[in-house]
Amino acid sequence: MMDKNFDFTTMEALLQKIENDPDNMELKALINDLIMGARKAGHLGLSMKEVASVCTLGWVVSQQPELESLLQYLLSRVTVTDELLN
Repeated sequence: MMDKNFDFTTMEALLQKIENDPDNMELKALINDLIMGARKAGHLGLSMKEVASVCTLGWVVSQQPELESLLQYLLSRVTVTDELLN
């Protein structure tokens, strides 16, 4: 059964946006990565709220670049290699 928090309307609008811009391969790949990453996160036991929080953080930083140092700090707390992901 689908979680009551899932918004089919938003998902359908997003899919239509992608279909209306068939040459935007970067957006298609990003949506695939987000869906598969969230799926994996669910399998690893993260809650919907935790997954949403991670995505929201990334979006907020994209809108407010002055928060980049905060993002880098938070990533440094969970990064398993010497390099942070960009």
